[in-house]
Amino acid sequence: MKHTFIHGERDGIIIFIHGNSSSSNVFQHILNSKKIMRSMLAVDLPGHGSSLNGYNREENFFMGSYLDQLYDLIQNIDEDIVLVGNSLGGHIAIELAPRIKDKLKGLVIFGTPPLKKPLNFEEAFLPEPALQTFFTENPPDNEIKEAANIAVFDKLNAPIVVENFKKAHPKVRTALGVDVANERLLNEYEIFTNLTIPKYIIAGLQDPTINRDYLNHVVDASAGHCELIEFKDCGHYPSLEQPLQFEATLSRIANEVFK
Repeated sequence: MKHTFIHGERDGIIIFIHGNSSSSNVFQHILNSKKIMRSMLAVDLPGHGSSLNGYNREENFFMGSYLDQLYDLIQNIDEDIVLVGNSLGGHIAIELAPRIKDKLKGLVIFGTPPLKKPLNFEEAFLPEPALQTFFTENPPDNEIKEAANIAVFDKLNAPIVVENFKKAHPKVRTALGVDVANERLLNEYEIFTNLTIPKYIIAGLQDPTINRDYLNHVVDASAGHCELIEFKDCGHYPSLEQPLQFEATLSRIANEVFK
């Protein structure tokens, strides 16, 4: 699994996990930031971005495989950690959290409602048929472009979403569908709400997929510090769509949790 590492001047490392059919380039602005001062590591999950070579089978793209490979990577990190996950990356971050609880100091998710079991999609997500494209192995170009345009607030950000989608291995979407159909996700709601580390949910106010009432419920049910941070003029990709606000927010969070 390929990754980008930026060495910081202060203690602590922030690990970024992108979403389904995306890549680490949605975090490019923050990786170039001089304000964070912490080490940063952004992964390309198998079958995405720069992690295409050597990952050609569907078995590489299941949730369990992602979790195992990230856990192996983190085992070699001897610093306190904040996990930051977008969409599928947020679900991965939640499910990874109990495995690395001794190192984990904070959790940031966006485009990610922590799911219950049985999977409560109707409660956590909003109905948007076009976004079923992200569960389709080989959709036509017009459907990819339509889904990207719906996912973001400013359509100028859509080409990056389309580029990442087309570059990703088609089987990553098949594997995600199999994981969902077979209820292979953990009880993320239980994990998330019971974590006592500081937790932050960033919500794009124009995200067409996430039920914000459900996010408020998650915050109210959470142990410890849990904060909902809303971004105006923002869809499903806050780090891409509102990079300056995302940078300022993450800088504040890093200063709060790394003490």
